[in-house]
Amino acid sequence: MKKNLVALLALSALMSGCITTPIEPDPSILRVGISPHSQPMLFKQGGQIVGIEADFAHMLGEALNRKIVFIEVPWEEQIDYLEQNKTDIIMSGMTSTAPRNIRINFSTPYMQSGMSGLFRRDAYDPSGLLASAIMNQNKRVGYIKNTTSEIFVLQRFSRGEKKAFSSKESAVKALKNGKLDMFIHDAPQIWWLSAIHESDLVAFPDVLNVEPLAWGIAKHNPKLLDEVNLQLAHWGENGEIKAVILNWCPTLK
Repeated sequence: MKKNLVALLALSALMSGCITTPIEPDPSILRVGISPHSQPMLFKQGGQIVGIEADFAHMLGEALNRKIVFIEVPWEEQIDYLEQNKTDIIMSGMTSTAPRNIRINFSTPYMQSGMSGLFRRDAYDPSGLLASAIMNQNKRVGYIKNTTSEIFVLQRFSRGEKKAFSSKESAVKALKNGKLDMFIHDAPQIWWLSAIHESDLVAFPDVLNVEPLAWGIAKHNPKLLDEVNLQLAHWGENGEIKAVILNWCPTLK
């Protein structure tokens, strides 16, 4: 009988856990979901998390008087983690899109970015990005899977041979080896790659479209959304947003 009672209590606790809201995390901590593989937005350098998003995260933690804890999350699971209350905010160079807005809220955009292209120096039109993209639109166009670059390439380069890659490194390797003619990805990352591979590859300081970058916050956390937007407004007025972005991405001047 005693064993049955223990089992019944355990079952009751399990069932009640299914219908109650998650336990509130420590309010003194801000859990930041990151995928640190996107220079200059967010990446690892010397064992530290650095980049535009990292600077903003530290600024936000100081403004809200909360300790920042970076939680590494696979890119494709960022929204899942946020919905499951495993993180408080996504700060990882995420584009605010209509489908994503169905699941989560986005802060006021802190940056207008877009897609740009990377080319071999012997296979581009020096007059500009658009001319080079048009020149290569019927050729082999690469993109990263599960990103907005995939959507952009599939929609805009319907006549070209489209090639999916799991990483920027593999796409760059294919481009340098002549197995790809154009690599389309987020502009800041494209510009960073062109600086690293300056002798072989080239990009342009403009974009093919406009995409707002913002921070993702769960639907059940409107208070944090208001707090974040308040800070963004303040930083926009005093120039701190621009200063952080230009420090890492002077191409945007």
